[in-house]
Amino acid sequence: MNMEEVTALVNTNRGNGKKENLDRMASLMQKLGNPQNQLKFIHIAGTNGKGTTASFISSILREAGMQVGLFTSPHLEVVNERIQVDQTFISDQDFIDCTEKVAVYVAEVEAELSEKLYSFEILTAVAFVYFSRQNCDLVVLETGIGGRLDSTNIIETPEVAVVTSIGLDHMNMLGHTLKEIAQEKAGIIKMNGSVVIYDCGNELQPIFEERAREKQAELKVLNQSDIELLSASVKGQEFNYKQYRNLKIKMVGVHQLSNAALSIETALQLKATYEMITDEAIRKGLEKAFWAGRMEVLREEPLVLVDGAHNEQGVALLSQNIRSLFPDQKITFVVGMMKDKAYIDMIENVSDIARQILTVSPDPWRGFDAEEVATILNNRGQSARFVKSVEDIQKYIEKEAEKKEVIVVFGSLYLVGDLRKLLHL
Repeated sequence: MNMEEVTALVNTNRGNGKKENLDRMASLMQKLGNPQNQLKFIHIAGTNGKGTTASFISSILREAGMQVGLFTSPHLEVVNERIQVDQTFISDQDFIDCTEKVAVYVAEVEAELSEKLYSFEILTAVAFVYFSRQNCDLVVLETGIGGRLDSTNIIETPEVAVVTSIGLDHMNMLGHTLKEIAQEKAGIIKMNGSVVIYDCGNELQPIFEERAREKQAELKVLNQSDIELLSASVKGQEFNYKQYRNLKIKMVGVHQLSNAALSIETALQLKATYEMITDEAIRKGLEKAFWAGRMEVLREEPLVLVDGAHNEQGVALLSQNIRSLFPDQKITFVVGMMKDKAYIDMIENVSDIARQILTVSPDPWRGFDAEEVATILNNRGQSARFVKSVEDIQKYIEKEAEKKEVIVVFGSLYLVGDLRKLLHL
């Protein structure tokens, strides 16, 4: 096998099995000897904030001296990003070796069930094999989509289950209401476990409370009023949380304070078992944590900020954060989204503070029609124009933009990843 063949197996649209249970995944893992049962996990679900929360938690655990696996999705630049140990991506050779082991049993399962495994199921299995070989102390495991039927949910009761914010996304798979989506996310809560969640309001919180009671799990709900923002800029934020004073994070955006606080509560849950997690490890872990492509500053003159906001909740947060960071300033927005998103509604969320809007398709097949979107926006009184490629965005940043201009790029993570590559980050 080579990396091209690995990618064809773990990062394509293969798969035709029904997503009604985890039987397919269970069969594959059993043939592999259930390597996931040799590992201990922090399992994270949620609509937005999974990646940054995973980054905060894994950074805290590393500061405590632990060997930490990290499984996230999607990737920005290379598929190796999705599987890491102590901030080091899985090497091509290890990726090939682990995939070769899994591929043999993929063929067996598919022959037995007359169904094709999905790429994410295969990738999850590869990650479990790799983390087991690396003898990780803990693995921070992010769900792909949902929770209840996600391939990562094949694990036994995790050390802590974490649920970040709940919003409307992937509705064709998870349901068309927040309650339906919350039910899917709550599926990661298991028997006698421990779960930490956002304060998700009177409508959704009973769903998690009921699931926790059913599974005799200990439930901790984040209290947003315990968070006190001290300062914020494009370089980071400082805040207090309960007894922790003057905490610093590099992550930009008020929502990152909630993700940081959720990570603190997760660390405190773990501390009972893992005594090496000290207050200093929590403080340093938060300060060192970084997650690319989320409210990330790529350039300072002109200021270029990228954010992978691609659903209504994410764009609403982006809008709030931009208004707070750059009051009374008009912004150049660059937008690229998939055609199955409610992109016009999301763009409207920032249109009143837009100096201009540049549209670009992030994918030739699945991306929106950038020219059509620009036409719609112009007809609504916006100053909009479409550009043909990410290279044109780079050219605008380097040749056309004014030094004091603020350029905010948002939408698909494919767009964010492509731009990061071009700007050599």
